[in-house]
Amino acid sequence: MDDKKIKSKNSLMAKSRVLPVFLIFAGVLVILPFLNGCKRKENAASTSGEKEMVQLKIGDTAPAFELLEQNSKPVKLSDFAGKKVLVYFYPKAGTPGCTAQACSVRDSAEPLKKSGIVALGISPDKPDSQKKFDEEYNLGFRLLSDVNHKTADAYGVWGKSIFGITRSSFLIDEQGKIIGAWYGISPTDTVPKAMEALGKKQN
Repeated sequence: MDDKKIKSKNSLMAKSRVLPVFLIFAGVLVILPFLNGCKRKENAASTSGEKEMVQLKIGDTAPAFELLEQNSKPVKLSDFAGKKVLVYFYPKAGTPGCTAQACSVRDSAEPLKKSGIVALGISPDKPDSQKKFDEEYNLGFRLLSDVNHKTADAYGVWGKSIFGITRSSFLIDEQGKIIGAWYGISPTDTVPKAMEALGKKQN
């Protein structure tokens, strides 16, 4: 065998050894982003799962907040120290369910007052939208604007629904402790559930 044939044979053998290594390396480069993507998804799912587990319960201290009401005046939960507070979260002012809920609270103004309860509605709507909602239905109680949904996050009602907020309500006692928590409440049950928690029946 002459030198040219030997060199050609050696060259082919060398290439045959390099090719599998190259293919393996290329395969790793192709697969690696998918693996990283899966890992990121798992981490995201884990984080999401942890968030979904956050729910307030009876005996918890109600998260503090300071939000603008429909007339752009700041309202703090601590403003009502020594009083019972019914805080309810709704997805969007003026929609059918939210209107029914707000009107139910409006129509229960007298029983709430007799029970020493102050009602506060909270949604991601801006103050001007809340004001329009209040004026259109003559609601007569404070509607708070939680545009960045920080308060909704603190109460565990944000991100579990396609509407952003899961309709929920909380009854808070004079010391700032939760004495009733209802996630996914129906619009017209907001006041009756609060009354039941106090051992009262609404007429």
